[in-house]
Amino acid sequence: MKKKMPFHRRFILPYRVFVDKVNTFDGSGLSDSALKEELRNSSHCPRRYGLIKETIIRCKGMVLFDTQLSAAYAMEQGMIAELPTGEGKTLAAVVTALSLALSGEQVQILVFNDYLAARDYKENKEVFQFCGLSCGCILQTTKREHRQAAYDCNILYITAREAGFDYLRNFMAFRESGLLRQHFHTAIVDEADSILIDEAGIPLVLAGEEPTIDKNYMTVWKTVKELDAQDIEFQEKEHQVWLTERGAVHAERLLGVNNLYELENAHYLEMIHTFLEARLLYKKDRDYIVKNGTVFVIEHTTGRVAEGRRFPDHLHLAIEIKEGVKARKGSQIYNMMPLQFYLLKYRRLCGMTGTAWSSRKELKNMYDLSVIRIPPHVPCIRRDHEDVILSTNQALYTQVYHKIRQIHQTGQPILIGTQSVEESEALAGALRKRNLPCFVLNAKEDEKEAELIALAGRPYRITISTNMAGRGVDIKLDKDAVTAGGLFVLSTGINRSFRIDQQLRGRTGRQGEPGESQFFISMEQPLIKRHVIENTGKVQIRRIQRMAEGEDAQMRYLLEKYSLILEKHRRMITQYREVVLRDIKSVHFFETNAPVLYKKRVAESGTQGVLCAEQQLLLFYINQHWVDYLAAMESARESIHFAILGGEEPVDVYQRFAVRAFAEMEEDIKKDVLSKLKTCKITEHGVDLRGEGLIKATNTWTYMIDESKSQFAKVPSLLKYIRKLKGTQL
Repeated sequence: MKKKMPFHRRFILPYRVFVDKVNTFDGSGLSDSALKEELRNSSHCPRRYGLIKETIIRCKGMVLFDTQLSAAYAMEQGMIAELPTGEGKTLAAVVTALSLALSGEQVQILVFNDYLAARDYKENKEVFQFCGLSCGCILQTTKREHRQAAYDCNILYITAREAGFDYLRNFMAFRESGLLRQHFHTAIVDEADSILIDEAGIPLVLAGEEPTIDKNYMTVWKTVKELDAQDIEFQEKEHQVWLTERGAVHAERLLGVNNLYELENAHYLEMIHTFLEARLLYKKDRDYIVKNGTVFVIEHTTGRVAEGRRFPDHLHLAIEIKEGVKARKGSQIYNMMPLQFYLLKYRRLCGMTGTAWSSRKELKNMYDLSVIRIPPHVPCIRRDHEDVILSTNQALYTQVYHKIRQIHQTGQPILIGTQSVEESEALAGALRKRNLPCFVLNAKEDEKEAELIALAGRPYRITISTNMAGRGVDIKLDKDAVTAGGLFVLSTGINRSFRIDQQLRGRTGRQGEPGESQFFISMEQPLIKRHVIENTGKVQIRRIQRMAEGEDAQMRYLLEKYSLILEKHRRMITQYREVVLRDIKSVHFFETNAPVLYKKRVAESGTQGVLCAEQQLLLFYINQHWVDYLAAMESARESIHFAILGGEEPVDVYQRFAVRAFAEMEEDIKKDVLSKLKTCKITEHGVDLRGEGLIKATNTWTYMIDESKSQFAKVPSLLKYIRKLKGTQL
């Protein structure tokens, strides 16, 4: 049975009255110079939108849909506009950016990746320049000396993560001139659901190398490889692995220690658990790929390489050792913050996406953002077929092969969504053996992403992708493909989120074009197996999906609770450091804490020299001890299961530890600065840090930590497991 999709069909266009006022304006009779003059002086919002509409006609030869005007105005009101795929969200963002920039706001358009940043900047800069506005673009490769000019532009295209990394880099500045001014006025977030939800809790990390890798890691890895099935408790459903009592004894014998559970051996126990996870829970071509001797994380919601992301440090190292690739030196973290907290710095946060409605409650809770649904400018005629439920994977693929051949014979292009890199390649091999030529777009082919996805709308074309690889690039149909029935989207399973399934469906049926979609689901799919429900049917399958969505939302909430503790301290130390950097005279650190020594050093070296030395040393030791604090907190994270074993509330234990660690850090900074001020040589220019043996960080890099693999994310299942062992409630 086929059912026509009622998507948005009953919705009335929001801000209809405002849009009608915009459309009453006719600027076609204005000369270019007169139009530019009107734009500069426009203050009445509907008229300004009318002028912008005319500008876009002249610069791009495109007439804005009413839906785009409505979405643009919704974003200007600080909302998330849900606009279906293919409706021109990118151009709607241009309208919002123009309106706000003409009002004096500095606007940053935060996109998902560098390709989209460069593309959108190139395609739209002419419009901004026509309006007398400057436009910039920052990519990962943009040199630091060019970044300030880009940030000072009226409109800037940049990825959310790169903007966050620049903010973290400011923490390393030793002179005020080394700070980047980022202007937190307005951020328009493209693909808002991916950035605001999927990436929100992922910490942005600024790091540098540790001198060596702990040799114990290789010893522990050899130990873990010796453990057998009786040594390990493996809970695949809960994504957990533990040593049994027999396994602990076996590991103790191999390592030559008496008791793994004694405090002095805690680091061994942590490493054993990490290596067990790497060995048993993380699969190549599902969770990560190995390419050119490097381990790359695969983003589970998109199926593609997560740019610049690593697993938590010790887990990433364990996977590198497991795969036999050259393990990177251990990294020490200089600064970090979740993307969510960076985004909340903007005075106005808004955005657009094709799929936000189902996550509206989470967006409200996390950012106080409301979602407004904008209907398509022409009705969607896509046909969504009912889910096909099969009992086994073998039965599923038999049906899928038959369905693909059936569709291919009609000339319809097909986009197949798979659940992993491994599955996409196996499916491609099976289709080629059946004389069905296909193209594969997965984490191993992400360089060809835009090209492959753009060609996916040609007749007879079969494209296999992992989930939403290629998102942000439209699939355009030619005339023959439209005649054949449009793009057929076929999925070989459901995702953990209905929102992600809707993203895949949304690849077809754009702007009133024909199209179809259908999901084939095996009862052997890991997501289904982990949530066994009696009498499972079509309704229950989607119920399982809602359960998984709830688990993921719970995990994000839990991670946020732990992150808030660290974020509070990060804000405190960052604020203090900026005061030291910008106005050392107002700090009075040396004079207050050691007045006698202060007067002595001033008499010897002069007030200016002592102030410079005080500033240099405070900045240096703040950085050094913040690194130590973050390392201590990382250690606390990795041993959080000990709190559970002890029957304590993990978040309370973590918070108490954080408060103590921060107080100790403050005391250590004070002690080291005063000690060095007592002995160092001070000139009129301050202290020669290198001469005093104080070496500043020179080589740093940035990445994102996949927090879904951290001990914090596992707290709910850890609690459940420990309660089962103890037979009581903790």
